[in-house]
Amino acid sequence: MQRRNMIWIVTLCAALLWGTALHIVDGNNANAGSPHGKIWHESDNGREPYIDPAVNRSMSALVKATLPAVVSIATEQVIKMRRRGPRGRGGEPLEDFFDFFFNQPFGRQFKSQGMGSGFLINEEGYILTNNHVVENADEITVQLNNHDEYQAKVIGRDERTDMALIKIEAGKSLPYLKLGNSSELEIGDTVVAMGNPFGLSQTVTMGIVSQKGRKDINPSGRRLVANFIQTDASINPGNSGGPLLNIYGEAVGINTAIAQGQGIGFAIPINMSKTLLPQLTNGKIERSWIGIGIQDITPTLAESLGLKKARGVLVSSVMENSPAEKAGLKPEDIILSFNGQPVGSPSELTWMASTAGVDTDVTLSVWRNRKTINISLKLGRMPGETGLAAAGDSKADFEALGIHVSNPAPERLKALGISDGKGALVTQIEPDSPAASAGLAPGDIIRKINTVLIKDATHFAKTAKKVKKGQTVRLFVNRERLALFIAFRI
Repeated sequence: MQRRNMIWIVTLCAALLWGTALHIVDGNNANAGSPHGKIWHESDNGREPYIDPAVNRSMSALVKATLPAVVSIATEQVIKMRRRGPRGRGGEPLEDFFDFFFNQPFGRQFKSQGMGSGFLINEEGYILTNNHVVENADEITVQLNNHDEYQAKVIGRDERTDMALIKIEAGKSLPYLKLGNSSELEIGDTVVAMGNPFGLSQTVTMGIVSQKGRKDINPSGRRLVANFIQTDASINPGNSGGPLLNIYGEAVGINTAIAQGQGIGFAIPINMSKTLLPQLTNGKIERSWIGIGIQDITPTLAESLGLKKARGVLVSSVMENSPAEKAGLKPEDIILSFNGQPVGSPSELTWMASTAGVDTDVTLSVWRNRKTINISLKLGRMPGETGLAAAGDSKADFEALGIHVSNPAPERLKALGISDGKGALVTQIEPDSPAASAGLAPGDIIRKINTVLIKDATHFAKTAKKVKKGQTVRLFVNRERLALFIAFRI
């Protein structure tokens, strides 16, 4: 009897365990809808979208149509480490570092590599990018979307607007982007940024236009002339030179700078590029010039001059022998419009005047003596323009410290506000010189070496050659009417 009871108990337990196991397996299959033990739920065909699928399809189509025209740019620059003293003990700290750790003489060449983006603007291989992507590059390699690589050459570049035009020879027709109208952009419009951030090729981000017409900002540490488009579309290192697109797949900007840590990016309006592209194609920028000092007009200033509302820009000074002086412009004039276009800020007038063209006739609407008058003038060539010589500049070349100088024309000095007629015009700088590394630029007027006032180019060469190796040189320079110091050790 006891044995029979034990058998029944074992049989009952086995049945209960078997039933539990069947329930677990069946339950898994029921929840997963699969005999493979999935623990998730598959979507069904009756699902309803929360966002219109057409939005996804349209953005995907935009990317597929435009991405082949976006390129990756790799640059290489040869840097020569100049010898500055005896090797070994008692030499320069950096020289000792190379000798001790690498057993290499300080003075050898090194290669510096950079990266950026760009985009094709026609089927012939012309590529628009940032100047800072390609400047000083000894070799430029462009990689297309299909991974084909080509060597590129610089056609033209402009440091002030940070634009550059380069070209590749592919031997075939290439995909390209059409240029849109950046003036049509509105705050809140959807935009797409493309490029190669951090070396990650063919990256696409989307955002909106956060603001337009950002002026007098230096987000990349450079002093640029531009009315930037501000966007929250991610722009990161390596994105520079890539396109900012509108919803039509048209390039409306060139991604150029980042506000570090703010999630804000800036792009050069494509309409500014259109203005300069004909000159970049010719390999040279010639800026036009009125010849005035200008400033913002405040409500108080406007009221004092009889203007009901603060608008336009105030003329603070008129340069001698300038187009402005010849036309009769005066300090305290308020320029309201340039060739019929309203003037909103000093940087806006500077852009209009500098890109209208040398010898172009323009009309200014001016507020003077509590009434509006029109003044016509012929724009001149901007003094001190890099690579451009004013009439009367000496062709004689003097060199010292890797700096080539000549005697500037008296008209150039006067236009730059130099009344004593003294100084030396920088015409060329050796690429591997300390002066180049310190930021000296062609077009600068050297006024002093250390404490010595420079009379002319000959005086500069004689004074500079007296500086001994290991000493620090401090230059006092006039650059576009701005005074600055540049120091370096030779």
